Amino acid sequence: MSNLTQEWLNRTREQKKNLELLETRLIEESNITLNEYYVLYFLNISEEKEMRLNDLQLEIGLSQSAMSRMISRMENKNCSLIERHCCMTDRRGIYIRITKSGYLKLKSSQKIVDSIVRKFLN
Repeated sequence: MSNLTQEWLNRTREQKKNLELLETRLIEESNITLNEYYVLYFLNISEEKEMRLNDLQLEIGLSQSAMSRMISRMENKNCSLIERHCCMTDRRGIYIRITKSGYLKLKSSQKIVDSIVRKFLN
């Protein structure tokens, strides 16, 4: 077997292990999943602190139905982490916006993410 292949497999395993650790720690300490963290992250870095649902779905990489279920959970979770509203110019377009509660959850979760990512990158 190629040394490059083995190195690739080792890195893949290590990344999988770190993603699982990150997911577990986020759920235990912040009561959000890794994908929910990603939603808050992408909304927070967007210019208006909001994104079209379709664009957010592409960033996260979930199916439309999985994304819709997660957005509904996040609207109801912990004092509404996000809110949705219709686009004024295109009534079919749905926008998702981070709330103050969502920003505070992101800020506290960021410490968990940073500590694990820092270990992984070093």
